[in-house]
Amino acid sequence: MSESTIAILVLGLIGVIFSLVGAGLLINAREFRRRALRAPGHVVGLRRSDSGDGPTFYPIVRFMTAYGQEVETQSRFGSNPPAARPGQTVTVMYDPADPGRIRIDNATGNGTLLGGIFLGVGLLLLLAGIGVGVASVL
Repeated sequence: MSESTIAILVLGLIGVIFSLVGAGLLINAREFRRRALRAPGHVVGLRRSDSGDGPTFYPIVRFMTAYGQEVETQSRFGSNPPAARPGQTVTVMYDPADPGRIRIDNATGNGTLLGGIFLGVGLLLLLAGIGVGVASVL
């Protein structure tokens, strides 16, 4: 197997994997938005998580459900910079069956941005693999 064939297969496979992950994240975000209820929330803090790539911040939000239950919970999506800062008022999307499952209603906080990035990178890698394949044939 030639080096260009291996490059095509590797780029294509990684592109497909990234594209599938991105599409899955976008579909998950859309489905959550469909079933979620919205409420105004107040960011009361940030939980910092350190990794080799630098810190990630997860907003901790307090809000009142439609049924009058006060909830304080952490967003499932972290980012750097944070999707919201302490003291900020945000719109919270929450699962009515489990109000502890929340997302902040913006592209960074609800998973749309992350899904779009994965999908975009995956498609670029897939196109790069196709480009390498076409160039090796010519």
